Amino acid sequence: MQDAVTEPSTEAARQLTCFVVTGFGKKTDYVTGRVLNLDQTFRQLVQPACDRVDVNCFRAIDANLTGQIDSIMYRWIFEADLVIADLSTLNANVFYELGVRHAQRPNTTVLIAESLLLERIPFDLSSFVIHQYEHGGEEIGAPEQERFVSYLSELLDKIIGVEMSRRKSSPELPPESDSPIYRNLKGMKPPEYAPESYLEPPAYIPPEDRDQPPAADGATLADLLRSAESAMAEKRFEDAIGLLDRLVQSQTEGASGGKPDVYIVQKLALATYKAGERTGSSGTADPDRAIAALYQAEEILETHCAPGITNDPETLGLAGAINKRLFELTDDMEFLDRAIRFYERGFYIKQDYYNGINVAFMYSLRATRLEPGFDATVSYGHANMIRAQVARICEDLVSDEEGLASRGDREWIYLTLAEAYLGMGRSGDAERIERKIERQISDFAKASYQQQKAKLLAIMELFEDGAKGSPAGQSFESVSVRPVATLQENGLISFRPDIATDRQVRSLEVTYRIDYD
Repeated sequence: MQDAVTEPSTEAARQLTCFVVTGFGKKTDYVTGRVLNLDQTFRQLVQPACDRVDVNCFRAIDANLTGQIDSIMYRWIFEADLVIADLSTLNANVFYELGVRHAQRPNTTVLIAESLLLERIPFDLSSFVIHQYEHGGEEIGAPEQERFVSYLSELLDKIIGVEMSRRKSSPELPPESDSPIYRNLKGMKPPEYAPESYLEPPAYIPPEDRDQPPAADGATLADLLRSAESAMAEKRFEDAIGLLDRLVQSQTEGASGGKPDVYIVQKLALATYKAGERTGSSGTADPDRAIAALYQAEEILETHCAPGITNDPETLGLAGAINKRLFELTDDMEFLDRAIRFYERGFYIKQDYYNGINVAFMYSLRATRLEPGFDATVSYGHANMIRAQVARICEDLVSDEEGLASRGDREWIYLTLAEAYLGMGRSGDAERIERKIERQISDFAKASYQQQKAKLLAIMELFEDGAKGSPAGQSFESVSVRPVATLQENGLISFRPDIATDRQVRSLEVTYRIDYD
């Protein structure tokens, strides 16, 4: 392992370091649409594995706030005894930093990735050894934690042992390379670097002490983010805004064109939106204050996340929620249409039941705000097309009994399925789902579903009343007719439906059954 860059010390006296090249927070895997919590990967898989072999592992965000984060990142990519790079979600920053490490160090670099990535690994990495783990989407199951922590710790122990043995017995020989650069450019020597100052690694914190609040003078970016998330969970949104603003300023160094991490910006926009919803003595939020906060939250997204062109489902979901709330407060159809566009794009990227059921509801709501006729009918029909997709997504999740048992959102999957059935007119199926889970869901989930159900039923009734009163020929009317079927000599069957001659046919749907003697 590389010696410390300051005072000489023996390898036995110095705790080895591992720099973890990864994103942080929740990131979207754009191919599968799943959201992976990369903080969970670090805290539940990588950190415990390093603990077992007495290695101090950390990310750039775990460094102290003093100094530029880019400078700290490059220093540790070069100086760390080991680097673990998590390739999950194909994060561009991770790939760039991995390339820097491969150019600087011939060995002691470990690649890990969530298992589904290996099905679409970039060509240049197809020959690499990538150690896979199962994330499961929002959560990492306990069995997978135990398996991968044991696997990774054994791998790290072997890498450390081999390198120590080489340095002791054959220091004149180069190490076996895991870098494609040193493997293919034979004879290349690692670059030399003489730092101008000593770089102290983040203090190693034993596992039992990691949930303790940090000292004020020792807070890291990760500490600030955890404090902000705790403040949001406790609905102290103003406190969260202050912490998140500090994080943005630290990452951009105050430059107007600086690029903070999207996850932090999303949290800041959400906290700003929620702060405007604070209720007064009357028990309701001040509409003017709420609207101002929503505009401010939208500006935050516009400045850093480009919601108009992004494919990030979290950004799209936030933009959709902001515009949906603006519609509720202003009754301006422009905000409803914008909310639909954001939510729908997020749904088709992510293919998740939450975005899908939301956008279906808003299409139904939109249909009741249009004049009865073609546009209203199309909007209402499109809502049910999306509900059909949502129902299939939920049915697939429910059919996977083993996978469903390990999910924390089971009740919402069932309730979403019930709402999708209800919206499509399958009230019997909706009631069946309701009865099945009646005793298994929380009071909060039950109350939320009942409120949403009442809203949806009111919208359905309102649309049906409008359709009945619409002028003839301006909306679809379903009419059952009995066709005459003829079996031709060539084996084809022709149908001659009994169509009214004074009506315009917009569409024809045929359902057939064949009975044999």
